[in-house]
Amino acid sequence: MDLLGGGDGNAPVVPLRALAAALGAAVVLGGAKDTDVSDVIITEPGETPPSVPRALVLAVGARADAAVDAVTSAGKAGVSAVAVRLDEGASAVPEALRVAAETSGVAVLGIPSGTRWERVETEARRIRHGGPGDPRPVMSGDLFSLAQTVATLSLGVVSIEDNGHRVLAYAGPGDEADELRRQSILGRQCPEPYLALLREWGVYRRTRSGGEVVEVEARPDKGVRRRLVIGIGAGGRPLGTIWVQEGSRPLAPSTEQTLRGAARLAAPQLIDHYYEGDATARLLSRSDLAHSLLTGRFNSAALAAHFGIEPSSAAAVVAFDLRERPDGGESGGTSWREARRAEAAEIIAVHAAAGRKNALVAQACGQIYAMLPEPPAAGAGHRADAPDAVDAPLVRWATEVVSALRRHTDTPVQAVVAGTAAGLEDIPAVKLRGHHGLQIMARTPERAVAAHRDLAASLMVRDLVRLLEEHQEIREPALQELVVRDAEQGTQWGESLLRYLDAFGDVSEAARTLNIHPNTLRYRVRKAAALTGLDLDDPEHRLVAMVQLRLGRLPSRQRTDPFPAS
Repeated sequence: MDLLGGGDGNAPVVPLRALAAALGAAVVLGGAKDTDVSDVIITEPGETPPSVPRALVLAVGARADAAVDAVTSAGKAGVSAVAVRLDEGASAVPEALRVAAETSGVAVLGIPSGTRWERVETEARRIRHGGPGDPRPVMSGDLFSLAQTVATLSLGVVSIEDNGHRVLAYAGPGDEADELRRQSILGRQCPEPYLALLREWGVYRRTRSGGEVVEVEARPDKGVRRRLVIGIGAGGRPLGTIWVQEGSRPLAPSTEQTLRGAARLAAPQLIDHYYEGDATARLLSRSDLAHSLLTGRFNSAALAAHFGIEPSSAAAVVAFDLRERPDGGESGGTSWREARRAEAAEIIAVHAAAGRKNALVAQACGQIYAMLPEPPAAGAGHRADAPDAVDAPLVRWATEVVSALRRHTDTPVQAVVAGTAAGLEDIPAVKLRGHHGLQIMARTPERAVAAHRDLAASLMVRDLVRLLEEHQEIREPALQELVVRDAEQGTQWGESLLRYLDAFGDVSEAARTLNIHPNTLRYRVRKAAALTGLDLDDPEHRLVAMVQLRLGRLPSRQRTDPFPAS
């Protein structure tokens, strides 16, 4: 059962030590200096693995004596290594397994208790293709990652199969899998009796028609729970299927939409599967090219041809940012934040692909951007008429995505509908609007989504304030002195005057925001006017005060904030 894509003596191998390091696993080499593997085999307790040289046996469910028996059986079968799950909190292979490894001449990989079995396969594939220490992220770019995203969004148990009904990837709570899925995962293929039923019901015929999500009713008599399935295809050619099995909870209402997006994302990977290419490398290339389109680092017409998009197409751009939690519950450093962003980017990609066939998602500046191309004719019409009508559906879509991200990542998320680029070459300029809009949104963390046009006034005021900071010669000296006096004496003349002006002279409203009595505010405003010589009946005096007094509010980290290039 060749899960790594090897299958012969010349297949690329994975050093067991490299795999152990990637997984944080303990390893006992069983007397050998080192061990390489090229195949992965899954067995249940009590099963004897097939005799496959350089195979790594995943002893699923084997603990204590059963794990020792698995190592002994593996030695008799002539395989290279056995992976067993360690008890919770354990960091070393138990002594009994060490003895069995030495006696059988089989290496033992002690998998940490929280590590999923599919991750062992994923890491092995990454190391085989890229070599130990390969920096390419596993989080985005393989079918297991996509399956996990679908499982997260659907609340179900997921498997992705090729046209031969072989299971290529799976995810979801293992204890909620029904008998059919358990047999499919262990055997890496759907059992033939159930396949016959699916053919009889016309399930595969309907999935091959393209785009239809088919419901398969539960069959308690066969140990089968309710499922949804969609076909994966490209250019009219069926490539495989994605299945979502209902677990202990009903499937999420958005599961059908999730499946449509996932099927589009899975197609390039299954094409690589059929042509024995490296799906990870292909997807990373697509991600890099999408980043180039976003930042203007490559010819947009050439990129459009690569993606199958008309260069004259309009493209909506929506920017997303994962914020720090207000309770300070973030941990894990840079790598953890990058992994969290990768998870969020995949969720956004599924939602984007469900709505737009050629949707692209890329990360830049620590944020995530969805680019949603439109047909040239539709784009031209949108640019000419009613921009608010264009923003409204995008705001609704972004609100749905932000809700999903907040729910599944347990992280505050905000989004800005940056607008629609007239052509693909205009995407970097629209992306810049999204970046700046997210900076403004950070001031109001309770706000989930906004359109850039709604933030335009705030952005203009911010730019004016920055201009004042860079050019002291155009500031009003009396207002500067007022701010200095407040800082030295602990008074609030400047802030009180600004709140009064922001409230358009509504004393009661301004006093409420400062939590003071209206009479106190009136006194402060009169005092500020007297100290500065401002004529509050003069609209230009009021405008100058409103802009310059904001200088003290501008966070220092925003005072020098050139737009990053990447």
